[in-house]
Amino acid sequence: PIFGVEGYIAAPNENRKCHQTILAMNQIGHRNLNAMVSQSWRDFYRWPTIHIDVLEEYSEGLIVLSGCADSTLSCTLLGGKSFGDKRDSYTRDQFESAIRLIEWYKGVFGDRYYLECQRFPGLDRTCALNPAFEELSAITGVGLAATSDCHYLYSRDSEMQKILHAAHRASTVSAVEASWEYSITLDFPESDEQVINDLVGTGLSASAAQSALDNTAIIGERCNVTLPKVEPIKYRPSDEDLVPWC
Repeated sequence: PIFGVEGYIAAPNENRKCHQTILAMNQIGHRNLNAMVSQSWRDFYRWPTIHIDVLEEYSEGLIVLSGCADSTLSCTLLGGKSFGDKRDSYTRDQFESAIRLIEWYKGVFGDRYYLECQRFPGLDRTCALNPAFEELSAITGVGLAATSDCHYLYSRDSEMQKILHAAHRASTVSAVEASWEYSITLDFPESDEQVINDLVGTGLSASAAQSALDNTAIIGERCNVTLPKVEPIKYRPSDEDLVPWC
C-alpha cells in the first residue's frame, strides 16, 4: 500500500484550507506523516490541518503533489478558498505567483514534488488548470503526475454517494446534487489509454499526458514503506503468580 493523506494546508488562523496530496516514500516519511496528522489532532481538530512551516519541518521522506483543484497552487491561479472568488482565467501576476510557490516547494522537496493533473475533461476548472500546469512544468522543471480522485469503484456508486453525503450533511439528495462531484463520475479508470485520453481532453498535449502517467507509476515505485513487525508479547508466569491475591 501507499500511505498518504489529503492534507489541509493553511496559514495560522486561516479557516479556509487548501488541499495537498502527501505520500510517505519510506519509513522516515511514514513517521513524519503520522507526526503531522497527530499534531493536527492535538492542536487543531480532526481534519489533518498542516501549516506550511510544519510541512517543511517534516518534509524528509515525503513525496508531495500540488493537490486537486482546491489546492494552494490551483487557487493561486484561479481563486477559491482564501484566494478570492473562483475564476476561469489568470493574470500574468497570478501565473508568476504560481511559479514562486512551485519554486518554494521545489526548494523543500526537490524531485519529490509533482504538479497534479486530474483527468476530468468535464470540469472547466480542470481544463483551465492542466494546460497551465504543463506550462509551469516546462518553466520550473517540476514533473506532472496524473491522478483520478477516485471516490468509489463503479460509476453506478455515484447514486449511493449522493445518499451518504445527504445523510452526513443533514440535507437532501436534490440539494447535494448541485456539487461538482455529481457532474462527473469519480470511479477508477479502466486503462492507461483512458487516462491519456481524459488528460488530453483537459488540454494537455499528448506528450505531457504520457509524462504525467509515467510519473504516477514512478511515484508508486518510489513509495516503499515497510511496516515494522512487532514481536508478540509473551508473559512467562512464575510461582508467585499462583499465590492467591487475598
